[in-house]
Amino acid sequence: MKNLFVYLWVLLSVSACRTGGEAVDKPVISVSIIPQQYFIEQLAGGLAEVNVMIPPGASPATYEPSVSQLGKLDRSAVYMRIGHVGFEQSWMEKITSVNPDMKIVDLSEGVEIIGEDAGDGRDHRGHAHHGTDPHIWMSTINARIIALNIHKELLLLFPGEKEFLQARYDLLSHSLDSLHRAISNKLEGIENRTFMIYHPALTYYARDYALEQLSLEIEGKSPSPMHLKEMTDLARVNHISKILIQSQFDRKNAEILARETGAEIIQFDPLDLQWGDQMYYIAEQLNPTNR
Repeated sequence: MKNLFVYLWVLLSVSACRTGGEAVDKPVISVSIIPQQYFIEQLAGGLAEVNVMIPPGASPATYEPSVSQLGKLDRSAVYMRIGHVGFEQSWMEKITSVNPDMKIVDLSEGVEIIGEDAGDGRDHRGHAHHGTDPHIWMSTINARIIALNIHKELLLLFPGEKEFLQARYDLLSHSLDSLHRAISNKLEGIENRTFMIYHPALTYYARDYALEQLSLEIEGKSPSPMHLKEMTDLARVNHISKILIQSQFDRKNAEILARETGAEIIQFDPLDLQWGDQMYYIAEQLNPTNR
């Protein structure tokens, strides 16, 4: 199964650019985060130019675009928002005003959102979180919906490329199914399905694979000494051996917890362009014994 997954991912990568002449002026599709670029490039090949607003290393919760970045929106035919990240909530009105003719597409349409309104917006100690969990792309199940939403929009943007776009969509869909099976198999039989994470970016991932996520961060704020002590006790009770942290976050508090509990810190990047590799990497770290 893993070999099939790797084969499909390589096949998508090597066929990312369509054969034939290069388009002189490609339509520009603007997006918020780098993983959206991955999906669009897999589905559109070389038909479109992707403009990512949030650069590598920046936080989707707090990033403020530069004047030059806002200027790039002028050439965009479509803005594909991921849905609920803080950047979009703060900047969509401004983004729309820069180019009133630019179509806005919400890629979260059809995704079952986890959050306060859905009755799922709490951590595993019963504490409420405000709003919705924006990390919808950290799910192979959600990725199928996101891919379909992109595919539908590409068919409208490139009406003469229906056959080409359908072939790429079918290939990506097959790859996503294979990735989901590979992760499921990797996590099969894992004894301790509870892990700790600094920022709760894997809520959808945990849902998909029957895992339990315990978050150090509360409502976007660093843990207080009292909360850190509480989480240390919770880690010991739950025999936590892994503490995951996004590469965009400071490791200090996670390192304190790791020293107190003997847990291993695992760094990952939910904003990596190599989205599929990151998704499987998380499973490998959570269950390294299942080869």
